[in-house]
Amino acid sequence: MRRSLIRRCCLGAAAFLLMAVLGPAALAEAGPAVSALNPNRPAPDGFLAPTLEGDWRFRIAVAPWLPNVLEIEGSTALDSGSTRLDLVWLLKAMYFYLPLDFEVRKGRFGLLYHNFLVFLDPDVPDEILGPITLSLDLKLMMFDVGVTYDLARWRLWDASNAPELTLEPYFGVRIIHLPIDITIGASEVDEDLSSQVPVLGLRAFIDLTKHWNLEFIGDYGGWGVDNNHQTWQGAAYLGYRWPGLGAHWNFQVGYRAMRLFEMRQDVTDISMDVRGANITFGVEF
Repeated sequence: MRRSLIRRCCLGAAAFLLMAVLGPAALAEAGPAVSALNPNRPAPDGFLAPTLEGDWRFRIAVAPWLPNVLEIEGSTALDSGSTRLDLVWLLKAMYFYLPLDFEVRKGRFGLLYHNFLVFLDPDVPDEILGPITLSLDLKLMMFDVGVTYDLARWRLWDASNAPELTLEPYFGVRIIHLPIDITIGASEVDEDLSSQVPVLGLRAFIDLTKHWNLEFIGDYGGWGVDNNHQTWQGAAYLGYRWPGLGAHWNFQVGYRAMRLFEMRQDVTDISMDVRGANITFGVEF
């Protein structure tokens, strides 16, 4: 299984590097809309506005996710079931939560890190998914680590004050740590829903004005590595940024949907989907 992970990561990294090398040349030949890219314009001075110029740039943010839907589905060879939990349940059950974002970039390349750690109260009642009983006395840890590449930037129409679009693909690894107790009928088993899987994604930034900005994120991964056959996310944010104290600050609100995993084990198949509002407050310097 580890060899499969290494092989898939190597293939993804090769595709990412090929895109990084050939992408700018392909865009230059793609036509007027893309050739409108203006590398000589003043560099964007805002948070979440990637730049090809300048020194090292760092971004640190807290990004609390407030999901109104937490859906878990489970099945065995004989039967299946599901449960849907909401934000009220999560707030009552949760006793520790830590969501952090960190980025560093130099030139076109960057390194991103995102995590959320969720610890639930040991007294939370079990959830029944048809023939499966899940003990939700759990500690869920998820980490996204990846390399980003500033592929292209151009104005959306021919005007000096037109909104500017940036496309930034990324390749990385999604690490999920989730050991859990599962009961099937009268048998209790210790399942490990943890996985480490490769992920390919794309981020798009639109600087509407000096202060207002949009961000879109989408990725997909899994492919059966560590029994995780599918993980993905899609997110959209509206942000407002301002300078202060020698840095740039940004406050974003948006919506995020994610399939954390689709695990296919020897005895059970279990998937978890989470979606809801996301708030981000960070600083870039």
